[in-house]
Amino acid sequence: MNLFAKVALAAIVVIVLALALFLIAIRPSSSGVTEQQAESFVVSDLMQSNSNATINIVSATPSSLKSGSWDIVVSITYNGTLACPTVMVKGFDYPALTLSSVLDSYTSGTIPCFVHGFSNVSSYFISLPSVAIAIATNASSQASSYVSLFGYNETHAHARYYTQLASAATPLSRNFSNVWLVNYTASDANYSEYVVLSNFGNDLGSFSMQR
Repeated sequence: MNLFAKVALAAIVVIVLALALFLIAIRPSSSGVTEQQAESFVVSDLMQSNSNATINIVSATPSSLKSGSWDIVVSITYNGTLACPTVMVKGFDYPALTLSSVLDSYTSGTIPCFVHGFSNVSSYFISLPSVAIAIATNASSQASSYVSLFGYNETHAHARYYTQLASAATPLSRNFSNVWLVNYTASDANYSEYVVLSNFGNDLGSFSMQR
């Protein structure tokens, strides 16, 4: 074998080895994926069939089925700024169970705004703004009257969680702890309606404010 052939063969061997090392480096570990990779795969897959929804990771914990897999809980919300959002929660064990899931539906998405399981649980803990909105719409007669008066599709709702809400922050003149403040604002109304909701869905007070 002449010198040129030997050099060419050596170069090919080097290229093949380099390619093999590169493929090994980018290939996912057989033991599993990272938490961030699992979350990304799950959200990307859900977006393909829920393009108009807001998708958020609720929690991610190591799987009890397989090392390197993750138990991921995801919320899927439609019409999240209306008075009765549609909220679904999906649970995944990825990659142990690929992208199959267990589905729970939290809210009905229509007036009256029914929250599944809420009436049967004495210690229901509200962890999502969209669920706080749905419960407040049902819990507060002022909120439901406001929505009825100005129209469901014309009323936008927002919820914010406060660990402490000082008395000066609302006309109710009370200090609150661990509450949701839910706001309803209709496009053609000159005032907004507010509901203070406890973590467990109790209506702690309502008030109106001029816009």
